[in-house]
Amino acid sequence: MKILILGATGFVGSAVLTEALRRPDLDITAFVRDPGKLAPHAQLKTIAGVIEDADALITACKGQDAVIHGWAPGRSASADTVYAQSVAGHEIIIAAAKAAGVPRLLCIGGAASLMTPEGKEYIDSSLWNADFDPYRQSILGTRALYYLLKPETEIDWVFFAPSMWLRPGERTGKFRYGKDDMLFGPDGASHISLEDYALAMIDELVAPRHHRERFTVGY
Repeated sequence: MKILILGATGFVGSAVLTEALRRPDLDITAFVRDPGKLAPHAQLKTIAGVIEDADALITACKGQDAVIHGWAPGRSASADTVYAQSVAGHEIIIAAAKAAGVPRLLCIGGAASLMTPEGKEYIDSSLWNADFDPYRQSILGTRALYYLLKPETEIDWVFFAPSMWLRPGERTGKFRYGKDDMLFGPDGASHISLEDYALAMIDELVAPRHHRERFTVGY
């Protein structure tokens, strides 16, 4: 299987790449701003590029069996512009994947749009952690990706939302799946390790269980 990963040097994207490299049957290409940030690997090919270069992105997408979208605006994006940059980037990526005839688009999502027991999306609920307020526009930009994908019928997409807390931890392989509702464990917490999230993403890649929908994982 040939896959293209966007955002392979990011917090989540790098974990997804690490998991993908554990699977010997995957032929991986990373489309990144700075290929020098990635260690050489026999299964990995790198392409230097930026999402805003739509023609280069379409070329990178051609011939791929799937694209994993983990791109986000760079650190230079300001709080005033990051939302618009996020939406513009998502639109370019969706259009490029369709133009290149990619069968499947797997998107690294966020928890903001998951429904809480209050009947509200997490970002609008009383469960929202105010510590994330400085990143709110960026988080809203990721949420917007889900709503951009919902009407899409030309490509088989998924929006994979983590639980409320996504942190480095253990690769256990022991977690639960959900769809639109935030998952809470026996301890009352909503969490998943970065490693288990990446594991679930690549499992979804190689053995699809979800089609044109959002899903989530948690303990």
